[in-house]
Amino acid sequence: MRFKQQMLLVVSLLIVIGFAITATVSFVISRQAALEAMVQHELPLTSDNIYAEVQRDLILPRTVSSFMGNDTFLQDWILEGETDIAAVTRYLNGIKQKYGAFTAFMVSEKSGNYYHAGGWLKQVSKTDPRDEWYFRVRLMEEESELNIDPDMANKDALTIFINYKIHGPDGEFIGATGLGLNLESIKSILSEYRERYSNNVYFVTRLGNVLLHDEQHQVAENLSQEPGMKEIVQSILTEPQGSFSYQRHGKTYLLNTRHIEELGLILCVEAEEEKVFDALRPSLIVTAIVCILVTLIVLALLLRVIRHYQAELEGIAWRDPLTSLLNRRAFIDRYAAIRNQHQRNGQPLSLLLVDIDHFKEINDRYGHNAGDLVLKGISEILTEAVRPSDLVTRWGGDEFLLLLSGTDSDNARDIAERIRTRISLEPDLAAISEQRLTVSIGVAEQRDDFDLDRHVQEADSGLYRAKKAGRDRAELA
Repeated sequence: MRFKQQMLLVVSLLIVIGFAITATVSFVISRQAALEAMVQHELPLTSDNIYAEVQRDLILPRTVSSFMGNDTFLQDWILEGETDIAAVTRYLNGIKQKYGAFTAFMVSEKSGNYYHAGGWLKQVSKTDPRDEWYFRVRLMEEESELNIDPDMANKDALTIFINYKIHGPDGEFIGATGLGLNLESIKSILSEYRERYSNNVYFVTRLGNVLLHDEQHQVAENLSQEPGMKEIVQSILTEPQGSFSYQRHGKTYLLNTRHIEELGLILCVEAEEEKVFDALRPSLIVTAIVCILVTLIVLALLLRVIRHYQAELEGIAWRDPLTSLLNRRAFIDRYAAIRNQHQRNGQPLSLLLVDIDHFKEINDRYGHNAGDLVLKGISEILTEAVRPSDLVTRWGGDEFLLLLSGTDSDNARDIAERIRTRISLEPDLAAISEQRLTVSIGVAEQRDDFDLDRHVQEADSGLYRAKKAGRDRAELA
């Protein structure tokens, strides 16, 4: 009794120490896993969602701009001399109101006049830097483009312009038209994602200038001015997509960037590293409490469980007493776990069912001692023929089961042939029965719907074929 109490104390201490080590390791691993999840999944996913949101908001304006570029009203109005300015003003204003655009515009190639929803604005000029966009559109091969410029018609508010060419009846370039979207409207998306994911979101230009950011997030005018970012600015501006970390005011920030080619901007999504761990700590505390409770319960039940199962565990024999191979019960207990592991890993698993030919005649003629020697000799050959990771079992009587890990049916049959040949050529076995000893072998590869009984049944089918074909053979199921 004293020994049991000592063992219980030792086991109790091991459990407590084990849980303490497990909790510590779990905390460290969880911190690292949470950090990797933030870098590899959450930040890129947020970036993808915002990118998709921006793309979605541009689909309708692109479609409307295409419609305007192909509208015969604008084409005819330009070709007829642009006489009725009120008509084109009503047209542009109607488009603006109907689709909720920030502005709608049209420029005539013939006159250089720039019209918008409020009427005539100016004449475009090659010498005016504000008009570079028009002359760029005129020369480009594509039918449309998207760019960001100040809108003169709306107090130079930064605007996303969708520019679309207008062609005459002979395909000649006669002007440009399109819609403008207020860049500030994207701030609502940034605020929404900040609330949803607790991440800072902002847009920067290819020069590193911060163009748009959430009002609650204070950021320098240029990334190179941001503390801790000088070392990574060049990578941010040149790599199409990337993940970075940097220090600012004693805190570590994780940053995911993505270039939006259509806008010529870089989308930046960042999170404070410490917030990742703040979200993790409550779950770790709960885990620790659960571990303590489980430890107490285990300690309370341990002695009772030991007493209850001691007799049964002591009575279980995992080995066949004659051959020292695994017995049927041991094989059954291990089979399911091995099968499940191979299915998860996508690896083949094959079974060999080995039966000694004419074994009953050997027993009847030479006695059970001779039969036992045959069983021992074959068990040694089977054990030597396979790897330590494979299972060799005395299934019953003169039958043996071999479970071959990572082995398909073709390779399993090759192994079976080697075993069959080795046994048939073994002189010690032949001396026992005064004749060449042979075996028949059935081979079956495991399938997803096979349990142990079905697998053995398939192997037995192969064994039956081998027996029917004259014995001393290995046959596939």
